[in-house]
Amino acid sequence: MDTTDIEKFKRRGDNSIRLIAIHSAKNGLGNQLQNILVNVIESTRKEEGNIAYVLHRSMDNPDELMFDEIWADKESLEAHLNQPYITSAVEQMTSILAKPIELRRYSEIRG
Repeated sequence: MDTTDIEKFKRRGDNSIRLIAIHSAKNGLGNQLQNILVNVIESTRKEEGNIAYVLHRSMDNPDELMFDEIWADKESLEAHLNQPYITSAVEQMTSILAKPIELRRYSEIRG
């Protein structure tokens, strides 16, 4: 499964956003959380404004997963967060999360 559109990555601009989304499951529920998150990857990768969408598991805590995402701009990120499959996934994982999803937004320093 491709996680990054290399052509879009080459064309990313000053408005591109990198989002780090940290999901912390309750003790022992990391695999259940992973199953929910894996199900949104394919649909997300088809979104016009998505450049990269890579799921990672913490090497220190198997119950922590992180999406490293790149979006073309703020509007495409906001549209993503309102997609039915994202809102559904958030509803599915609410009861297994140890704490709220942590979203960190970054802009690339382009020299």
